[in-house]
Amino acid sequence: MKLNLVEFSSRQFTYHPRDKTLTAEASDLDNRHLQKLYDDAMDVGFTVKSEKTGHVVVYVMSSPFYYGKGSDRELGGWNYEPSSESIRKYPECDGTKAIIFND
Repeated sequence: MKLNLVEFSSRQFTYHPRDKTLTAEASDLDNRHLQKLYDDAMDVGFTVKSEKTGHVVVYVMSSPFYYGKGSDRELGGWNYEPSSESIRKYPECDGTKAIIFND
């Protein structure tokens, strides 16, 4: 079953039109970007409501990323892609992505 998620405003993100990427700092989202999406699956993510269109897109974490190597390696942040359900509902979100930086 799909869970109710905290809905973030698109105003909380910086949009980079060249590569269709939303970016934000984890602390600016109160570290609530790793919400469980379903009660029977391990997928995590968040939703973004566009202040321009009113569309609500679910972003699913695709992978974390790290800086450094060996013992100096630290979590840099998380990469997200729109859910297949969101792409079906709003085809224009296909090709977008979100990056949340661990600050």
